[in-house]
Amino acid sequence: MRTLNAITVADDLLEFIGTQQGERARVYSVYPRALNLLVGESTLITLTNHADLTPMGLELSPCESFAGLAQVGEEILLGTESFRAVDAALEVKLRGASVWKSSLEVDQTPRPVEEIASLRRRLAGWLASQPADGLMPLLPRLAKLPPRLGQASGNIYSRYIAEDLAAFTGAIDASEWEHAQTLADRLVGFGMGSTPSCDDFLAAYLLVLKAAELLQPDRFGWIPAFNLAIARKAENRSTLLSANMLRHASVGKTGRSHQRLLRTCLFKVEDDLADAASQVFGHGASSGGDFLLGLLCAMEWYQNAISEKSKKGEKAWVALQKLQPAPGI
Repeated sequence: MRTLNAITVADDLLEFIGTQQGERARVYSVYPRALNLLVGESTLITLTNHADLTPMGLELSPCESFAGLAQVGEEILLGTESFRAVDAALEVKLRGASVWKSSLEVDQTPRPVEEIASLRRRLAGWLASQPADGLMPLLPRLAKLPPRLGQASGNIYSRYIAEDLAAFTGAIDASEWEHAQTLADRLVGFGMGSTPSCDDFLAAYLLVLKAAELLQPDRFGWIPAFNLAIARKAENRSTLLSANMLRHASVGKTGRSHQRLLRTCLFKVEDDLADAASQVFGHGASSGGDFLLGLLCAMEWYQNAISEKSKKGEKAWVALQKLQPAPGI
């Protein structure tokens, strides 16, 4: 039997297996750095041998590759103490693993609008220097940047979906939520790979929207329903891996590196922006870049929403001052 030890376990996975004791999963996919288990028809558990943990995930002690450790379709018995292959060829021990919070925390001071705008410009400049794969050829248009010198016209996927992405971002910026939800029908599941490009783009939006709602629930009460609607579209229109990603993002859950980048951009956290962006950009063939493009667009909405609130606050203060009696009266 091959025995591996878990270093870190996501809090939502701990909660899940606590209520699903004795549940059987089957190996859904095997990659050198990750192994996915499928529970039922739609729930994925991800085992990884590197530090970039995901929701419903386990980080294991270093191993060279998951290839050969398990076969697709193999049954795994889930327990609170260990995961064990039914044929007893593999066991993953959970005892002693630290717990990682899979949800984006909003316990830090939010950045003011000026800092959000500055960080967005810096992030856009960094992203403009990266390879233009996936949706990246649309960076100048969607992020409202000057065209890149010598920029290629883009791939067939980015050219095909350009108008729909522009319409979606425009609807969000105009607070036309119902229209944006309808426009998302054209985006969910579009692109190549296990997480199609537009899904990565949308995941960034859902996370920024959720952060705004957590910070100001009375103002952004529409966001839970909007996010849920986008996630539900993916159930029948996208890949299983992507549907899980969007479902997690809709409630503010994402991987460790993506959490780091979001916290760096939205909260007063001292961190290296370029390093945080680089970690995310390295995901998949184009997934990281597609997510970063969505993040830039969502940050524009976020900074405008903050600015709008600030302007309303200033107007209210001025009106209140006019109602105050003059000094000495």
